[in-house]
Amino acid sequence: MWPRACATHVWRRPFGLRFDMFRSLIVAVALILGTLATAQSVSIQLDGQTFKVIGWRPPSSAPAAGWTAIFTVYAGDGDVPPLAGSYAVENGTLVFHPKYPLAAGPHYRAVFTPAGAPRIEKNFPTVRDHDARATTRVEHVYPSADVLPSNQLRLYIYFSSPMSRGDAERRIHLLDARGQVLSRVFLPGQELWDPNNRRLTMTFDPGRIKRDLTSNRAMGPPIAEGRRYTLVIDRDWHDANGAPLVDEFRKTFRGGPALRVPPDPKSWKIAAPHAGSRDPLIVEFGRSMNYTLLQRMLRVAGEAGDVAGAVGVDRNEAEWRFTPQSPWRGGAYRLVVDTSIEDLAGNKIGQPFDIDVFDAVTERITTTTMSLPFQVQSKP
Repeated sequence: MWPRACATHVWRRPFGLRFDMFRSLIVAVALILGTLATAQSVSIQLDGQTFKVIGWRPPSSAPAAGWTAIFTVYAGDGDVPPLAGSYAVENGTLVFHPKYPLAAGPHYRAVFTPAGAPRIEKNFPTVRDHDARATTRVEHVYPSADVLPSNQLRLYIYFSSPMSRGDAERRIHLLDARGQVLSRVFLPGQELWDPNNRRLTMTFDPGRIKRDLTSNRAMGPPIAEGRRYTLVIDRDWHDANGAPLVDEFRKTFRGGPALRVPPDPKSWKIAAPHAGSRDPLIVEFGRSMNYTLLQRMLRVAGEAGDVAGAVGVDRNEAEWRFTPQSPWRGGAYRLVVDTSIEDLAGNKIGQPFDIDVFDAVTERITTTTMSLPFQVQSKP
């Protein structure tokens, strides 16, 4: 019996070993196929202006390092920082909202690296919608005058809808009288937008404006007195939806004398309205002022505090109008002026722009003010 029992034991052991190995192989293949199926079912999509991870169920809370640890979006290739923006879980989908509208020029790259799952990367060659209908136009360019000082500091371009970023340097041109594009006119690398991407601030190169600087001595100011210029904004500039502008924009102007003397509020003329009316308070500056700063650096105060109303600007930004929400009451009022308000050349109250060659070109918010009193009286 012993030899038979021994033979039986030896025959059965290899079969059981082969069965265990086969079962393990099946499990491994199933796991691999399951992982591949999961990876194939997860995708990254661009929906309008947002990036979404489709087919992946987010956990109840963000990772300890935040959603950016597993989902990032880049503009272009190479060692570039990820786009700024915010993350949210919307209807069970992880969504990334860029802080700024996507531009039509660069391509975007989205990378998703969840824990325990394969990395997914997708390139979006462009966000331009070739079928998008052109609806956006240049509404205004300030200063609105057709004569600008040779030391003009800023231009403000207002659009009817939000614009794409990063393309201003290629789409804005200053031409001389012969139609030749002038180089090194604006401060390089600067593209300053308002939060809604509808107002662009362009600054003329201060190195060419401020006297005694190297660029000023070598090249002179960007605008020369007596010469004619044309500002051109290309129609091919795309808005936030990827559509071009409705039309090309052109503004022709002439260079005037440099403006070096700071504005003096004591010389301003104030035309006070009559009590009981909603006629505007009118302030004449005697020169054109910075349009954008006029919207927030002047206010009207009465005995009970600030007066609510609407601001208007006229006569090429040389006149400021304030219309109250309610009829004027008789009494004493003050025009409160922020002393950082500027004229077209960047001169502030009591401070010429080029008195300090190291002064930074910024629009600083300050609380330094002065007041100009006026009286609202009844009609005689």
